[in-house]
Amino acid sequence: MKINLLNNILLSCFLLIICFSCITIKDIDEGRIVKVLHEKKLLDSIKAHEPNIDWLKARGNSIITINNEEEQEVEINIRSKIDSIIWLNITKFKKKIYRGYFKENYLKMTLDYPEKLYYEGSLDELEKNINISLSYDLLQEIIVGGSFMNYMDNKFILQVKNNEYHLLSHRKRKTKRITNNKTKKTTDYIYQSWIDPFTYKCKRINIIYPLSGSEINVTYKNWKDIANEIVPMDIEIMVNTLDANYELKIHYKNIKFNLPQKFPFNYVDGEYKSINLNEQ
Repeated sequence: MKINLLNNILLSCFLLIICFSCITIKDIDEGRIVKVLHEKKLLDSIKAHEPNIDWLKARGNSIITINNEEEQEVEINIRSKIDSIIWLNITKFKKKIYRGYFKENYLKMTLDYPEKLYYEGSLDELEKNINISLSYDLLQEIIVGGSFMNYMDNKFILQVKNNEYHLLSHRKRKTKRITNNKTKKTTDYIYQSWIDPFTYKCKRINIIYPLSGSEINVTYKNWKDIANEIVPMDIEIMVNTLDANYELKIHYKNIKFNLPQKFPFNYVDGEYKSINLNEQ
């Protein structure tokens, strides 16, 4: 009896493995079929298809909307030394509006409109005051179309839905309990991403930060081969906080890789008012 029960269990497990290994994802439009990968192999494939670059220089346009107000179109220039510096310059009609210099937990920036302001300090301190969870690593992932998975501590829950991979840090019920403050233990973030099963590129990211009550959604579109690196030419970012909603649409006109860059940041002392985060 026990032997038959054991055999049935082993047979069931074997059949599950066989069935899972035979599950496929179909691309009806292009007639492609690919086998579903298990979690480790999928993560390895995603990592293998990430951009392998040291420097980035990008230029394009961006549409910014705050709290559903009238959208503003601006020009953006981004320079980056990967894992070191991100430099962002925003202009409108060739007039400087914003310049930012990001490093790990450090930001230096000037704002020229509607008034001239200056800030230099930690991203952590800024985050506490504006209720937006900021990180250098996330910014770096966004500008190159990354999934942000390499910076996640949790093991992932793997699902296949609508012919794409869906990776989650928490199940739907657990997410609801955390966001409704019905759990004893909290978490720093709740992560989801959607992965293309043919290119292993990230299509969309959703991250909820329960402690700050903020949420970020990133969507990558219009992927192009630039110098043998596949990157999105269109990036849509939506940030929701307790106080405001922000929408940012970026369209790259030109991207170059592995050309060493300079990161100019000059301003006249006394011309800008320092932002004091401690002011009430």
